[in-house]
Amino acid sequence: MFHTRDVGRPNVVIVIPTYWTWGSNRPNGPVETIYDHPTPLDGESTLPRLLESLTSLEGPGFGVLILTAATHPELEKAAADQVTRLIAPFRAHSPGFRCKSGADFPVCRSDRLESLPYMNYPIAQATEADAAFIRQRYPGLADHVQMRGYAGVRNLQLLLSHALGAEVVVALDDDEVVASDYLQTALHFVGREHGGERVLGLAGFYLDAGGNMLLPEAPRTGNIFQDKSAIMNEGTRTLQATPGRLIPTPVAFGGNMVFHRDLFTRVGFDPGIARGEDIDYVINAHLAGYQFWLDKELVITHLPPESYGALPYAKLVQDVYRFIYEREKLRLAGADSAQFDPYPGRFLRDDVARHAQAALEAQVTPEAVACFDSPREVVVAAEHHAREAAPRYFEFTRAWPHLMEAVGQDAELRERILARF
Repeated sequence: MFHTRDVGRPNVVIVIPTYWTWGSNRPNGPVETIYDHPTPLDGESTLPRLLESLTSLEGPGFGVLILTAATHPELEKAAADQVTRLIAPFRAHSPGFRCKSGADFPVCRSDRLESLPYMNYPIAQATEADAAFIRQRYPGLADHVQMRGYAGVRNLQLLLSHALGAEVVVALDDDEVVASDYLQTALHFVGREHGGERVLGLAGFYLDAGGNMLLPEAPRTGNIFQDKSAIMNEGTRTLQATPGRLIPTPVAFGGNMVFHRDLFTRVGFDPGIARGEDIDYVINAHLAGYQFWLDKELVITHLPPESYGALPYAKLVQDVYRFIYEREKLRLAGADSAQFDPYPGRFLRDDVARHAQAALEAQVTPEAVACFDSPREVVVAAEHHAREAAPRYFEFTRAWPHLMEAVGQDAELRERILARF
């Protein structure tokens, strides 16, 4: 298990997904999975910048698990090799560092370090091979487990952390940096009672390089997809205006989320979601009877690269699938989308398909149609996907706790991951 010697403090795993794509020698290589801004194999990764910021974290001991995903299976080994090189300088057992005898492994507290040029920490990497390992061990129960797609990667962040014995999972993204008090803030409320409820799921705000919380927005068009930034900002302003530091929230950002074991062993990320898995998780928690919370002091700085990323039409197609699917899931659950207003609730009403087609038509190009179909075809396919896939989510919810129980008792999987620290 991950341990700390700080009595009463939780065992913590910080999980960081990192996404990779073809390098400049093959910029038009095949893509099976779309991510917002994957790093080219020969590009400059933002991961070391985040890992450097973690060296200054104050508070209890922690371990770091990197999840390496790629846009195509042919890239997986090269991406894993690249990440191995990137994380090597941050290893707690790298040259020039050692834990004093008697320190817990794989977490070593700062008062048990010597010969320390700067604060290192235990760090390891997991890949699609680990997902395949789980699938092989639990056929039928773990068929959905894969290091592909946002929901798949996020589920592995929970499964592998549970295998390591984590009580708390802190989810960050590789294009962020954190302040030295971030971990203390992240752990301040989790597991405790607030207003008669235990805080088991926690979210925080994103800041940009200038310290701004709101997204750039254009004048409203009346189309919810084209006005998405403005609607998201409306939601942020509503949360900011709500009294108190810790408040209920209908949204979360995947690179600034905290999960307690009593939540993540019961609620997983929906494999049917290709995008927006963070907000979807909040909805999943709600459907399972759990409140998600926002801590206004839990902030990260988000510094996404600007030089590469998925095409806007491709992202919009994923959003169309995501919200039409989400609407169908809520319908099947008998849940009212208004409780998630203004965001994402405004995207979960009956008029979402009409807005989706209009937004796609505003962005469509011949090249986009060749890759992703026409606006009308996209909407029809999204509605078909929702009808076919949404019922399967409720099967997944029944299987997830059993898979978690199995993984939590799997000594071979635990040793497989521990050996990399």
